[in-house]
Amino acid sequence: MNLPLLFRDELNGFYRSKVMLVLWIGLPALSMILYVAEPKTGIPAAVFTSLLVGSIGGTIASAMLAISIISERERHVYDLFVIRPVRRRDILLSKFFAVYLCVVMAGILALGLGLLADYEFTGLAKGISYQNLESAMILLLSSLAISCSAGILIGVYSPSVLVGVILVLYGGNQASAVAILPALIYESYYWFPLVPGVAVSALLLVGAILIFNARQL
Repeated sequence: MNLPLLFRDELNGFYRSKVMLVLWIGLPALSMILYVAEPKTGIPAAVFTSLLVGSIGGTIASAMLAISIISERERHVYDLFVIRPVRRRDILLSKFFAVYLCVVMAGILALGLGLLADYEFTGLAKGISYQNLESAMILLLSSLAISCSAGILIGVYSPSVLVGVILVLYGGNQASAVAILPALIYESYYWFPLVPGVAVSALLLVGAILIFNARQL
């Protein structure tokens, strides 16, 4: 069983869950409600929704991944892979890519609504610009990647679901700020969050894989 097959199985399970339905419907709706309720933020709706989805959606995704790994470990699901030709890293990477893809889809829906709001409130020329769109997408992709990779590491490291959830809320939730802060500091370099997004995500995933490989299932 290789990575593509594991990814398909994980994607099958995650996108059918009720949590994903909440993400795909609830997050875009919540983004628009909050933006309309506070329209004087000075931030384009597209960027506002990407920040919100990156924060809330990233936390939910991180918790899903951590709980999934811890629960499977406690139920000795991974014992079955000892006698099968499955690389441990593929187990973790399949979960990461499956949840990341699902949450990114929710973010794209919210971003689309944000662009429509920009068009409605500020006009086509100012609201829907290529730079606004690219900046929002980069923020979204970077923050979600960090949150998901943090969830993988927490799931591998945590001894119980309770500890995992606490670490997600007080640690993983803050990790996505690594991608958001550079965008606030270096506003002219709207692509800059890609650097910490890719670097931190890769570092967290490598750490999780090393711990998972060293741990006895």
